[in-house]
Amino acid sequence: MSPARIINLIFGSVFLERMKPTQSKMRLIILAGLIVCAYAAPQRTVLPRLPISVILNGKYQLIPENKIVGGTEVTPNSLPFMISLQRKFLNTFTHSCGGTILSESTILTAAHCLDEVDPTLFRVIAGAHNLSVESDMEQIGRLDNYTMHPDFNPITLENDIALIYLTPRTILNISDTVQPIGLPPPTVDLDPPAGLMVTVAGWGTTSSGGDISDVLLSIDIPIVSDDDCNSAYAGDYNTNPVKESMMCAGGAPGGIDACQGDSGGPLFTSDAGSFTQHGIVSWGRGCALADYPGVYTQVSYFLDWINTEMMP
Repeated sequence: MSPARIINLIFGSVFLERMKPTQSKMRLIILAGLIVCAYAAPQRTVLPRLPISVILNGKYQLIPENKIVGGTEVTPNSLPFMISLQRKFLNTFTHSCGGTILSESTILTAAHCLDEVDPTLFRVIAGAHNLSVESDMEQIGRLDNYTMHPDFNPITLENDIALIYLTPRTILNISDTVQPIGLPPPTVDLDPPAGLMVTVAGWGTTSSGGDISDVLLSIDIPIVSDDDCNSAYAGDYNTNPVKESMMCAGGAPGGIDACQGDSGGPLFTSDAGSFTQHGIVSWGRGCALADYPGVYTQVSYFLDWINTEMMP
């Protein structure tokens, strides 16, 4: 079990249990030691790209927050497949993760955005550009349920993929500003070639630990080979952290990347107004650090699962 997971468990019991003074003191001493160990450990840990508001209220308590770093504002509603997954906190909904529209009732996102959450606390905003300004083009979908890949691993973030199902009364109306994204055909090689330029978009932070962006941003970044990505992230205890079901993009010289709040959003290509999703924002070391590419769930690896679980 990781130090972060252990500390999370202890935090929960420290504040929720009524303990004797001696027990409380001993537990806090152990907690202090674990915090020191966690921060002294080699900084090559898996960092889900979730906003700080989610991390502080959820299970990823010691992991810093993420957004599009070095990106530019997109033309409003030029990416009609984008959604903002928002969580209710103190009667206010705030951006939590990104996602993409697969159909009027199904949204594609990252599993770590939904791990052990109550779907009634979330909503989906489609057709949005500026999250701080309401628009007539926006549509609100409520979560009926969701399904995560059965082999999702919250420690390694393997199989970091999930589908959201909207309630029948709030399914999306497909329009010019709300449209599904395309998926790669089954004949496409699992690994897009290194050097291929792809786009990542989201409302995440523009720096590690920064504020969520009001407007939708995007950046173009190159695909990085699995070998080069594994070389960047390999550590003493895991020489192969980038699995077959993952892909990487970005890296040297740094300065451009997905970041906190971009989790669940798409890595995609476009051709004459047609969009194809290749990856899902998943994890990385910090945001936009030189020599550390962002790591994405590889959509083509999960086409059979998506087609089996997807609703019309």
